[in-house]
Amino acid sequence: MIKTTANSSGQSKTVIEDCVSQLRSDIMTGTLRPGQKLIEADLCEQMAISRPSLREALRVLEADKLIELVPNRGPSVARLGEREIEEIHDVWSMLTGEGVYQFAAVAGAKDLSNLNRMVARLKLASRLDNPLEMLAATNAIFNTILTRCGNSLLVEVVYSLVSRINFLRAQSLLDKDWRHLCIEEIEKIIAAIRANKPTAARRAVRSHIASACRTAKQIMLLSSPTGTARGEGFTKEGTHRGAKRQRRGSQSFRVLAMPKRTS
Repeated sequence: MIKTTANSSGQSKTVIEDCVSQLRSDIMTGTLRPGQKLIEADLCEQMAISRPSLREALRVLEADKLIELVPNRGPSVARLGEREIEEIHDVWSMLTGEGVYQFAAVAGAKDLSNLNRMVARLKLASRLDNPLEMLAATNAIFNTILTRCGNSLLVEVVYSLVSRINFLRAQSLLDKDWRHLCIEEIEKIIAAIRANKPTAARRAVRSHIASACRTAKQIMLLSSPTGTARGEGFTKEGTHRGAKRQRRGSQSFRVLAMPKRTS
């Protein structure tokens, strides 16, 4: 039995968490596009949630930089400018490159076995045309690397960017051609780690993140909002699909829990 607690809006936490999970999933999969306006009344009706609870869910997504709440204009899906996209990827590249460099120096047989298993999961998700599962598998790969790199402060800074990184990576994964390139690039990273070549591994990571940046910019800057979210994806049929996406989305983001810092 799931234990729930009531909040100030009078609805259980799981209702709000389910709303957050479904909206996050729709943003990540492109059902809700960058800049798309969200109509609260329609979302409340289609998601069977009260207005106060919906607003609480939207505040969670705003904190994750996925939703923008502008006074007198209402909520909309976040849009990132070209410079901001580049800056996020630059920081991500520098930190993750260093984390991979440090990991490559200490990686053992068990680490490599774990990474191979995660790459197999990534390939399966690609064959099944499931970008959310690909996102989860990629996160699992980098989570494994970073938690073993030996620099807890580096990990903490990377995880402070994780919502925006995931948002941008999810946009890149909407491009089917880049999905295949993503797998090839990650295999190059792991091959360099296996060969005990930290410098080559760091270089491969930076190349991978640079290609992710190019693809994210193309998708984010060339896409235009497809209108307001007056229930798109939240019809009776859409809600059923959304529930499936929601379960997959919950699994996708479960891997992002901050690793415990060791003394």
